[in-house]
Amino acid sequence: MFLSSVGVAAFSDGRMMEGQELQSVSKLEEQLQQARQRSKELRQQLRLELEAASELEKRLEKVRADKAVTRQLIAQELQEVKVAHAKLQEVKGRDGTPTERARQALSSSVLASDTGALTVQRCDVLQQRARALLHGGADLEAAGGNSCLSEAREAAEIVEQLEDLGHGDDALYRALLQFSLRGLERHLEPDDPEVLARVHSLGVSLENLGEKTLALQFYQRAYESRSQRLGSEHRDTLDSGYNLATCYRNVGKLSEAEVLFENVLTCSQRVLGSQCPLTIDTAEQLADLLERKDGWKDLVAAWKLRRSLLEWSRSAYGEDDPAALLAMAKLAGVLKRAADAGVASRLAAAEALKASVARHQKVLGAESPEAIQAAAELAEFMASSGAKAPPRLKWFQANSDL
Repeated sequence: MFLSSVGVAAFSDGRMMEGQELQSVSKLEEQLQQARQRSKELRQQLRLELEAASELEKRLEKVRADKAVTRQLIAQELQEVKVAHAKLQEVKGRDGTPTERARQALSSSVLASDTGALTVQRCDVLQQRARALLHGGADLEAAGGNSCLSEAREAAEIVEQLEDLGHGDDALYRALLQFSLRGLERHLEPDDPEVLARVHSLGVSLENLGEKTLALQFYQRAYESRSQRLGSEHRDTLDSGYNLATCYRNVGKLSEAEVLFENVLTCSQRVLGSQCPLTIDTAEQLADLLERKDGWKDLVAAWKLRRSLLEWSRSAYGEDDPAALLAMAKLAGVLKRAADAGVASRLAAAEALKASVARHQKVLGAESPEAIQAAAELAEFMASSGAKAPPRLKWFQANSDL
């Protein structure tokens, strides 16, 4: 069967139109896909903007709350000023001018009252905010959500502010720090310094609550991670090492505690100096640990450390400071123990105890509890029977001066 020229042309036109329609459909499908992708991007952008708006709203609420608290504090301060003015009018002299003594008494009274009232009020405000954070965080986590980074940081800031105000509530601190740590770990790396700072603080709170075994785990994580991230001689690493060593001692792991105390002392003395409180405190803890042991070599090591401690304390605080007096008394005490054990000269121990008594009486007075205690230890030692030092420790006798 043959087609006419008209039929062929019509058939060709039909095929062409069909091809054009297919191309049109293909373009429409491509445009639809692009529209879907754009819609997805817009939804993602909208979600992020809503989250940012929510974050801004929370910050605004916090600013409003702080503004209200500030107004309350200002109102209270104005009231205190009015009360102070009224008292001032009551104590004026005959010529209408307040006496200097009245001024001083009034100033001290108002300052103490004002400071105490403001502290209590500020603590109440912070505790209310803490409860709101914890309650809101619990609801959010129950719904499958996560707390924002700013709230995690705010929880830690509340703990610091309460501590600065002298408010001791370790149960509240633990809850806030746990909340803060969970939030930080969702947004930051596990070894981020801010995360590790919270781990360390949580260990302190747990130890204060008596949960020493759990506190030990947090101290270990803080110390090991800080050592790797910050270095073994960084101040934060040394702080965690000191707390970990102390916790080791408190749970009975004395060998681990001794090794770590020695390491922290070496690093702290090299980096921070012998007059740094961390160096002195670490040396004190190590000396106390050595004195608990039975070996005569441990007593010798403790004696050497006590001599250094006396020198460092005098340099850091002054010869008449209570810390220096305590270091002197403890040096005399370790000599007394060594003499009682038969590894040190009793004459050297007696001279050290006498020097400690004389120093305490000169600085604090003969009737002070410290001077009386030092005198009692000297009397007890002098009344006891002595033993000669063995030849191996003759140097102990010759180098035991204070």
